[in-house]
Amino acid sequence: MKETVTVIPGFTRDTKPDDRPAVCVFGEENTGKTRFICTAPHEEGLLGVLALDKNCKRSIEEWKRGDSHGRNIIVNDKPFMTDKDALKLAVKDCKVAEDLKLILKTYGDMYQRILEAAVRLADDPNVESIGLDNGSLLFDMILFSHFGRRNQIESFQRGAPNQDMIDFINAMRFKNFVLVCRASEIWKDTGETDSQGRKKQSPTGVLKPDGFGKLGYFMTAVCELTARRKMPKDGRLDEKYRVVVKTAKGNTLLEGWDLHEYGVSGENITWENLLTALGISA
Repeated sequence: MKETVTVIPGFTRDTKPDDRPAVCVFGEENTGKTRFICTAPHEEGLLGVLALDKNCKRSIEEWKRGDSHGRNIIVNDKPFMTDKDALKLAVKDCKVAEDLKLILKTYGDMYQRILEAAVRLADDPNVESIGLDNGSLLFDMILFSHFGRRNQIESFQRGAPNQDMIDFINAMRFKNFVLVCRASEIWKDTGETDSQGRKKQSPTGVLKPDGFGKLGYFMTAVCELTARRKMPKDGRLDEKYRVVVKTAKGNTLLEGWDLHEYGVSGENITWENLLTALGISA
């Protein structure tokens, strides 16, 4: 077939992706999530970390002691919300109009500050990678900015909060991006109902990223970090710390796999090793 040579302004035959990989890691406490952020590329530039979790800076400081590139890691100098402000909001009642107004505004302003800080990192040419610890907390803040401090928010009500989270992730697209999330258990219907006609559910023992439920659509890969509660007798870290692939764009055959047999376990759970195992170009 004859090749068409027509040139249309605003279009190109170059289909090489112009965005950078984005990886979400989730898991229970002490599974190496913040440590994984520190392995994101920053040899030739800065790694900017948005520290929302109070334990984030401590984990980064421990990493820096053993890494020569640790000086290239930067974090927000102040928390986006002080403990004092959080305690003030905790005693407010969403059923009181004035309290609800204050809660919505406070969390809305806080999300705006976080977004502005993230965009500053994304726009700076010296920043090579960005990490957010953690995304579950960020999504809670977004929900609170729309609905107040409520836990029971139906999925059909989450359109606007979901879009806020999607916009945030998309704003990071031109930097290597690590999103850390907490883990929550998946529950399934039992087929039974209670005395009020509500469906009964039971835990499955399977974990998922807590918060925004569609990360697999917008992240290059979503992986679960796991850790045995006890250190193996031989002290081998590759037996204690593992990574399991949940979703991976372009390599769906690896979904559900423990990457230990690919050499990605223990201290080798790093950005570079993970992307290599997944066949994702860095």
